[in-house]
Amino acid sequence: MSNVFDCKFNSGEWKIPEDMNTFAKLLFKQARIYKNRRFLGTREFLVNGQRGAYEWYSYSDIANLVYCFARGLLKLGFKRGDKAGIIAPNRTEWTVIDFACASIGMVLVPIYDTQSADDIKYVCGDAGLVTCFSSLDKLDKIKPIKDQFSSIVVFDDRLDDRAVIKRSNVIHTPSTVPVQPRNQQIFDEFDKLEGIFDPAKNKYSEAVIHNNVINGVFAYDVTDSEAKILQKSFKTIPEVFGTHTFWGIIDLGLNGEDFNQIKVPEEFINESTPDSLLSLVYTSGTTGKPKGVILKQSNVLWTGFVMPHSRIIPEKNPKNSLGEPMLRRQEYEISYLPLAHIYMRALQLVTINDAGCLGYWQGSTTGLLSDVKELRITNFFLVPRIIQKIVEGITSKVESGSKVQQLVFQKMYDIRQAHLRKMQTKYNLTLWDILHGAADKLAELPYEMTGLEATSELRRINFPKYTNLVFNQFNEMLGNRCRLCVTGSAPLSQQHGEFLVICFNVHIFEGFGMSETSAHGGVQTIHTMNFGSIGESLDKNTMLRIKSVPEMGYTIADKRILDYGGRQENLVCPRGELMIKGPSVFSGYYNDEEKTKESFEDGWFLTGDIAEYNPFTKEVKLIDRKRGIIKLSQGEFISVNQIEDAISLSRCVEQVFLYANRFQPIVTAVIIPNRSYLKTKGVSGEDMSLSQEAIAYVTEDIKKTCKAHNLRSFEIPKAVVIENEPWTPENGLLTPALKVKRPACKEKYEKLMLDIIKRITRLEGATMDKIAAEVVDALTNPQSESVSQKASSYSGMR
Repeated sequence: MSNVFDCKFNSGEWKIPEDMNTFAKLLFKQARIYKNRRFLGTREFLVNGQRGAYEWYSYSDIANLVYCFARGLLKLGFKRGDKAGIIAPNRTEWTVIDFACASIGMVLVPIYDTQSADDIKYVCGDAGLVTCFSSLDKLDKIKPIKDQFSSIVVFDDRLDDRAVIKRSNVIHTPSTVPVQPRNQQIFDEFDKLEGIFDPAKNKYSEAVIHNNVINGVFAYDVTDSEAKILQKSFKTIPEVFGTHTFWGIIDLGLNGEDFNQIKVPEEFINESTPDSLLSLVYTSGTTGKPKGVILKQSNVLWTGFVMPHSRIIPEKNPKNSLGEPMLRRQEYEISYLPLAHIYMRALQLVTINDAGCLGYWQGSTTGLLSDVKELRITNFFLVPRIIQKIVEGITSKVESGSKVQQLVFQKMYDIRQAHLRKMQTKYNLTLWDILHGAADKLAELPYEMTGLEATSELRRINFPKYTNLVFNQFNEMLGNRCRLCVTGSAPLSQQHGEFLVICFNVHIFEGFGMSETSAHGGVQTIHTMNFGSIGESLDKNTMLRIKSVPEMGYTIADKRILDYGGRQENLVCPRGELMIKGPSVFSGYYNDEEKTKESFEDGWFLTGDIAEYNPFTKEVKLIDRKRGIIKLSQGEFISVNQIEDAISLSRCVEQVFLYANRFQPIVTAVIIPNRSYLKTKGVSGEDMSLSQEAIAYVTEDIKKTCKAHNLRSFEIPKAVVIENEPWTPENGLLTPALKVKRPACKEKYEKLMLDIIKRITRLEGATMDKIAAEVVDALTNPQSESVSQKASSYSGMR
């Protein structure tokens, strides 16, 4: 009998056109077609020290910058195959450098600014970097190893950079630049010609710091008074070092030509091929040294091509802010997820394939929604920590209002929720009919399952219009034209998914990808009503397979009761390790042939994720990790095995089960106590589970042990439960080899753990004694409703 299950999806077939199958071909084709469309935007610097509206480079501007930068690199002696590091927040230079390096065959190696000094040193050495591109604020990260590089190129496209660099007298800079970003009113005029005019009032045009114009070109420097204002964008004035600036290399590549009359030769555009090595993307190194994921241009381009064609679909009958009909709306995205991760680089390609535009955030999560509102995004690519901030922002806004306002909000929320529940029931009952062969029911489903209509509405659901009086204010938080929200990185709970649909009336759906798969894998349909899964493969070329892992209790023959739309059935839901095969999958790990061999089986990549196929929704859900790696809700990876190993070194502990959940920001633990040792410390008693003294002592000792072994704060259990009954093979909590059976322990303790997490995350001034008291109360007065992943009313969101 086979131990694998091949997931079946109704996905489309795609092929990247030959004239768009490399980074250079894609960019320069779009620049020819959409020459004057806005492309990359940054918020203006104002004379009051704040940031204003977005100003933009066009598609043709960026294409010319890419060409000039690439020529400048070649003049400096760089060649195909040279490895270049890059460490910087999301900015114009990042994107230009990415495309310039890809065009001439240099290999870009992103460096995470959150990595330790040792990991940064390791990555630079393992990859064999010959140069590094850096923003001013990240130079200190590479200072200890700066002598390793033959050159260091410093970002200087923003005025605050120039205010610092010009006055440092360390690096040669040009006296003028041939182009600068232009304000949105200029692009509005171009938009009118295309039928995509959608104006937003620029409130800051009279108070913007600009480059001075000298003989038709723009001065590189700013005045001393402006420099004082601009330098405030840095927490501390950075120490400047390096050999070149971004604009210095542009100047070298331009070589005195007229920037606006550049003719890019076809030989340059065709220099690279789909199989050209694009990047080494190093993993976070949770269980050891970071691993360099080898990605070709074709890998990442596949993600960037398939996603917009299958999910970022055109809006039906769009109207602009004046209520006037448009031929089509240009897609607007915010660039805030780190470009060091392949996900954001793939999303750039999604935007370019759609001829959309990207606005860079200011770099602060507290200011993200301000950037989003100013940009007036049409699509929002989210991660759990941002969703949590949005939910908290809305609930705080409501709770700060009067009692009457709170009652009105709750009433309107309940009305919308009831409306949504009716739609969910109809949707799920239709899925049941389809499962059992009622093919005529297909016509009742949205277009993704019928192929009848390839457009989407701006607003997802026709809620009662009077509820708009309350909820329109939330649409304005996102700029009033966002229709698609895509979540990733960690699962979206049913609770949060429904909350966002009710408050924003958007299409929200979840996806999954890894560095090794170029951020490609599975994505839900945009009309899904069931959140928490990673959906389906977007294309027939990308295949998902589930392989039994019997030693963990997961097999492809597993059955469970599915409950949707008020109807239940016991169905086979194959469970096991998720395997992926397709055009986006990497070719191996750099300098690590052994790890590469371990990660593939018959051409299939072994993800290490434990997945379940749902025959009802025809979607895949991630439920566990084979190798004990879990990403917490704030996006931090932890190694369960490493943490349990550290906890086991505490003399208070005989056995341990660490509980970590993708939806939660903290970890907790259940331990079997070492009673004889605790007795020597004056901690004893038959029922230690209800002893606040014992719980506090053990929790504190585990904390000290974990710190002594260099665990990070989010890796250390915030609460510990002491189990009186030993774990044995007989009670199903240990394997015959006397190892902890994680699935069995999870089933036994999960409700309790979630109850405890909910309690302690609400504590103010959470001392060890307070936490111990909450643990005891959770054991004696359990609040089981707190662990439900089902939707709740607004009051349950707080």
